[in-house]
This record gives sequence, structure tokens and C-alpha cells, in this order.
Amino acid sequence: MSGFLPIDKFVFFVDGVEDSAAEVYQSQAAGAYLVISRAIESPILVQARSAVVSTVNLMKVDRQADGTVNLLPDATLESLGRFTIEGEGISFSVGSRAAELRNKPWLLGTQDLDGMRAYSREYREGASAYEYSQPVVRQLLAESRPVEVKVFFGSWCPTCQQVLPRVLRVAQELAGSKIELSFYGLPRGPGFKADPEVKRFDIESVPIGVILVEGREVGRISGSGWKIPELAIKKVIQGS
Repeated sequence: MSGFLPIDKFVFFVDGVEDSAAEVYQSQAAGAYLVISRAIESPILVQARSAVVSTVNLMKVDRQADGTVNLLPDATLESLGRFTIEGEGISFSVGSRAAELRNKPWLLGTQDLDGMRAYSREYREGASAYEYSQPVVRQLLAESRPVEVKVFFGSWCPTCQQVLPRVLRVAQELAGSKIELSFYGLPRGPGFKADPEVKRFDIESVPIGVILVEGREVGRISGSGWKIPELAIKKVIQGS
């Protein structure tokens, strides 16, 4: 198995204690996760499609210069049995020890730019890689009216995962200008509709951007508008 990419959307626990130093990798092609933890002697391979958990010799884990990980062709897997799904994660046993791979807690409520970037490696790396339109951003920097772009999102939402890095980069480029981007995390399930900000702005799905100019809502961003968020913001402001 090859092409395991580092991810940080899970938290690893051993005997009920979080191992904050654990490394978690994902291979989408193999449908598997690899967990490397100092609390466990051998790396753990979690095969999502078969629900089987195995250990692999650490010497058979090949770290690449780009941060990815491969399992060497002669790696032998020692089955630990099957995992069970519990709430927002999975549980399994490693000998006499209880292990859990849980989804990271959702980001809820108002979040600042630093908090968003700290939460997710995908957010940070995606933001750094996004090639925004410099001419459009320069035009936004010249806006003289106070503008707020309220971005409603779910850290559990796959579409938000794709959109947020671009928006975070735009927020970074507009820092200190008249245009302020704020981020508001929503829960999944019944808590979504119960959130007071959802009721206030009549939010039905995420991601959605509510744009206010001088405190008055003038438009929203959704769907394909997120492909180039700086352009979508410009169009709404210009039409206001």
C-alpha cells in the first residue's frame, strides 16, 4: 500500500487518554488509515472497507521526503480483529489496550482566522496553495465602506473542506481592510436548525456566505460562487 497522506481530522486515544503526538495517515486508494503512536509498539492499519484492524512492523513503514508514507511491498499484517463504530469514531483492541480513533470535535460558533488555520492541516495547506486573483483583491482592498462576510460552515462538511481554504486565503489577504471575513461553525444534525444564528439569518445549508455592507445584508455566496470567493464577494458588493 502506498500514498498515505498525513491528515489531522482524527484524534487517537489509548485506554481513554488522548495521544496528541499520534500521527494519522490516509490512503484513499486503499480505503485505509495508518496510525503511528508511541503508546503502541507497532503502527496500526485500519482498513475501513473490511473493518479489519492490523499491526505492521515499523521497519516496513517507508517515510517519504514529501511527508507521505508507504508500506513496503513485503510488509506483513498481523490482524487484531475488527473495529466497532461508536458515535463519531471507531474502537478496537491492541492486546490488552483499548484504542479509539475519533473524529476531531467540530468547530462551533464564532472562529477567528488563526483558530481556523490551527484546526486543520488541510485548511492551512489549501490556503497556502490557493492562487487568488490579485487584481480582484486589490479592488476589494480599496473598498471604503465597512463590509462583513459571515461565512457559515461545518467542519464536518466535505464541501466546506474544499471551500474554506480558498476563503481563508482571501481573509488573510484582506486583513486590515474595510472587508472583514468572519467564520461561524455549525453542528450536524438537530443542533443545526436550533442554532440562534441559523434562525437569525435563515441558513438552510453550508457553506453559505452572508454579505453585509454597512450592517445591511446585500447578498449571499453559495454553490459555484465559492470557486473564486474573492470574485463572488466583489460582484455582490458592486451590486449593492
